[in-house]
Amino acid sequence: MQLDIIFLDIDGVLIPDGQERRDIFAPECVMQLRRILDTCPKAHVVFSTTKRLGFSFFKMGWLWRHLDLPLDRAIARTPDSRTRHRGEEIELWLSEAPRLMPPRSVRRYAVLDDEPEPILEKIPNQNVFSCNPDQGLTKAIADRVIRHFQI
Repeated sequence: MQLDIIFLDIDGVLIPDGQERRDIFAPECVMQLRRILDTCPKAHVVFSTTKRLGFSFFKMGWLWRHLDLPLDRAIARTPDSRTRHRGEEIELWLSEAPRLMPPRSVRRYAVLDDEPEPILEKIPNQNVFSCNPDQGLTKAIADRVIRHFQI
């Protein structure tokens, strides 16, 4: 079985910088993520956010479920490369995916992040979807991700 993977940052994607509370996901951003997951049934989420280091996977799952997002679609988090270089961490997860998910494999992937420059050093441009940190995940970006997975 082949999966599509969304490497998901939180700050600047689900929590826009202009938002007053930094501990609550913006409903409109969550709605766009839900739309991607509803439209792309093979899409699964791997948390690439630095928040993954401060929260257990259990707590991330609790937040996910609290937002009524499909719990079975949040499958992992990227490893901590100790360099804090997100592109390297995504690259490392992709290289280990066949061992981590047998018999599943990665068909296509998308990186949702508000700081794409360091990611683009390691990850091809067509897989990186940059969010404006003040707006987070918008309908336009969600539409591009959906098209990316429908190819």
